[in-house]
Amino acid sequence: MTGSTWPAVTPRPRAVRRGQTLSRFSVSLQVVTPILGGASQVREIDEVEVIRPATIRGHLRFWWRALHGHGFGDAAALYAAESALWGRAADEHGGRSQVELRVELVGQQGTIDRSDVHLSTPGAYALWPARQGGSGTPTAPRRQPGTQFRLTLIAPADREAELRNVVRAWVLFGGYGSRTRRGLGSLTVVEKAEQWLPRQASREALNQVFGYDLFADPHRKALDTPWLAGAWLRVSTVTREAMAAWTTALDWLREFRQGTSGPEGDRAREPDPDPQRGQNRPSISNWPEADKIRHLTGKTKAHPPRHNAAPAWPRAGLGLPIVGRFQTLGRHGEHLDEPGDFKLRWRSNDGLEHDRLASPLIVKALPLADRGYAPMALWLYRASPDGVVVADGLKGSEARFDLLVAKGDSPRFQALAGKVDLRSAFFDWLDAHYGPAVVAP
Repeated sequence: MTGSTWPAVTPRPRAVRRGQTLSRFSVSLQVVTPILGGASQVREIDEVEVIRPATIRGHLRFWWRALHGHGFGDAAALYAAESALWGRAADEHGGRSQVELRVELVGQQGTIDRSDVHLSTPGAYALWPARQGGSGTPTAPRRQPGTQFRLTLIAPADREAELRNVVRAWVLFGGYGSRTRRGLGSLTVVEKAEQWLPRQASREALNQVFGYDLFADPHRKALDTPWLAGAWLRVSTVTREAMAAWTTALDWLREFRQGTSGPEGDRAREPDPDPQRGQNRPSISNWPEADKIRHLTGKTKAHPPRHNAAPAWPRAGLGLPIVGRFQTLGRHGEHLDEPGDFKLRWRSNDGLEHDRLASPLIVKALPLADRGYAPMALWLYRASPDGVVVADGLKGSEARFDLLVAKGDSPRFQALAGKVDLRSAFFDWLDAHYGPAVVAP
């Protein structure tokens, strides 16, 4: 693709490539929430190639794995099948993808916004990379909703039904660009939507559009690859506004992680103890991580820990790395003797430490065939790493990955009490506070 559009695709008889009969199908899409990233450079918006086929290919590969990963015995078999369809680095046996993607921009494009993101900006919780940093780092640009494009796939005819479902999964549960698991770059279908999207936000309607139950129990232990088989899904009241559905779902996660409302024990953080000062500055967290760091570093005087010293890092279940920073200035300008910055990483069974672990939780606007949108929380079925550790070798920091409450500790955020993992904690909390409809399991 050398310009901003491909030539329009006109129907023609099926072609043949290397003895294979090819099929071609298209879907007309519109971006309905802001796009962050998507260019070949990190934190950048491509102003020429507005919607990049290479970026879409990466998204489709992920959703192909999510749909089909449970059908393979190990990672090697999955990789071989994925590479045969989607391509790999070329060797003496080739490596070209069997799937050709074409993108044609249609009509309007969303404008590029380079302004700073404030806490009052819709979706600010997902857009934090676009906030002006204290170091003077420029805000990451984002493209506002509205871009329309036609995506065409050309592939072996015997893979068409499979690929249509991959596109469906991408449109329904994913998006374009970065931070799609937090609802950015969400999409809908603008022509013949009933062929691609469910009429209702229900398991039955999803089964009908996919042709099978994509959330069915895989009856096997999860692997590192996240699957839709065995995933959990909740949805709430349908609205005509994609942005409203998105921010509703996003607020579920924000409230679970950082919310200050509700009675003591039922909130993630304590509210501002002196709201009359107008600082709008929440107080201490009721999650245990900050207190555990204070114990490990011996910095316990500024804020005496309310949790014990045994390590536990429950928020790791929502994705890693977690980079933390303590406030070193008090509310009246006094210096606080707090720990320095820290980073949580995950550790594999070979003892190696790793930074990146994507969140299994997706919160976004689920598009429907009638142009409605349902707030959605989807937790993909995936195995957990062995452990979590504070980077840079902080002695005694390792804990089991799914440990929510350390032995002998008392949770300050009751959503964690008695739960086997963070998935159960989040969905039980969500069900109790917002009452969404249960789609799966």
